Amino acid sequence: MNREYPCEVIQDLLPGYIDGILSKTGADVVKEHLKECDGCRRCYEEMAEEIHLASDTRTNFEEQTAIDGFRKLRRITRTLKLTVGIVTGLMLLCFLSVLARVYVIGRPMSTAPLQITSCTYSEETDDLTLHGTVNVSGERVKRVVYRESDTEQYAMNVLVYTTETVPFLSFLPAGQEQREFEITIPDAKGYSVYLACPEYDRREVYDWKADHYEKLAKMEEEIYTHIPGLNEEQDALDYVRGIKTINGEEGICYAVTTMLGDDAYYWRFNDQLAMYGDFAVLDLDIWISIEEPYHILIYDYRSGEYTEDFSIVADRKQSAEPEKLEWMEWE
Repeated sequence: MNREYPCEVIQDLLPGYIDGILSKTGADVVKEHLKECDGCRRCYEEMAEEIHLASDTRTNFEEQTAIDGFRKLRRITRTLKLTVGIVTGLMLLCFLSVLARVYVIGRPMSTAPLQITSCTYSEETDDLTLHGTVNVSGERVKRVVYRESDTEQYAMNVLVYTTETVPFLSFLPAGQEQREFEITIPDAKGYSVYLACPEYDRREVYDWKADHYEKLAKMEEEIYTHIPGLNEEQDALDYVRGIKTINGEEGICYAVTTMLGDDAYYWRFNDQLAMYGDFAVLDLDIWISIEEPYHILIYDYRSGEYTEDFSIVADRKQSAEPEKLEWMEWE
């Protein structure tokens, strides 16, 4: 056995020998020693196997790290592509929705450019037909709708939806831009009708009460004539908008405001009731049928019932407590 180099020295050189980093002389010495020493050869074999396993593990770890990094990058790329696609789709959808609203679907037109050219109420069918125009160049009427007001009773809103004229069709004559519109509202009896956009911009175009002023004046005269205790100079009848049907008869209601004291009085301004001095609103309504022969009933808020006992009006006037309109007092 070659004893020129102890086993301890050879074993210290084995890692370099296995990795192939020893000089040719050093490698030859270790190689000759391994041929003669079984113990160092077994040590060499074990060490070589451990280094090989460690190398494989490191290689596998590096490969797995590279694969994980690639997968993570692919996920990020896929997520980025999906995000970009969604954002692009939403932007495109918003753009198309704006185009559709402007050129196809339409949007409510403000009331200022709208003009009603005729308003016809049919006494036979109670239908109201409106004709109008949109006084804006480049706008065309898409559709006209009506609906009950969300904020008050017996009020109807008419909304005119318009679209812009397609740019490459702007050369068309004005008549072909469809600026005129027409709509028929069924059963408009008792209603006030507004052009609206939608609730915050409103302009009244029809009032059933104003359209039937003479008829209502006659009905009010009938009330003053047939109900004892009512005085036209002292007691104001305030029309309650809408039609109420009782026992198959259509009628309207009036609230009653009575002036208290010799210096109190009332007047009407633009169809609004204005008062000076002490007054009281009676807790009752007067209902009168629209058609002759007139039928009059009293609705008592205390009992919640209609009655033909007209004496209730005089009784409520005697017990009325005054409410003073200080903001209406004049010096």
